[in-house]
Amino acid sequence: MPDIDEKSKLTFEITFADYFRTRFNGITEMVRALAPIMDEINALNRIKELYKKKSIALIDRLLKDKKQITNFEEFKEIYKEQMSTEFMQHCLDYKIVQDTPSKLSLEFNKCLWAKTFLEINEPGLGFAMCCNPDFSMAKAFHPKIKLIRNKTLMQGNDCCDSTYIWED
Repeated sequence: MPDIDEKSKLTFEITFADYFRTRFNGITEMVRALAPIMDEINALNRIKELYKKKSIALIDRLLKDKKQITNFEEFKEIYKEQMSTEFMQHCLDYKIVQDTPSKLSLEFNKCLWAKTFLEINEPGLGFAMCCNPDFSMAKAFHPKIKLIRNKTLMQGNDCCDSTYIWED
């Protein structure tokens, strides 16, 4: 019989939407439970900092076995590779609006993270956990990468506009 390490690598049937609801509903309940002892702004700021650190660690793990990014083309190659994974394809609907040597602009029209947090009426928490860390992640790829975003689905807009630029 396989041991727990082997068993934990097996997959099981669950929809992406159910996975997101299960994952984030528990976090939301925990934050609501802590609300009486912590003001909301302080709580969201702490969550932003936590998820900023977690996101930077994620990028560090992603880049661990890759050569160091030295230019914008290398960043775009890795970013597009990550966006084309099966997981991301199930979670996001987006198009590349502009792709130049110094700018990559995307428009996200559907986002399972936004859908989930809007359904549980926690867009502020969703923004702190899922949208805000993108800025830190951009810098974690390379200090010269800057993310510009004016609107998000999480905040009730019709799309997320994300533009990555290489600052000289």
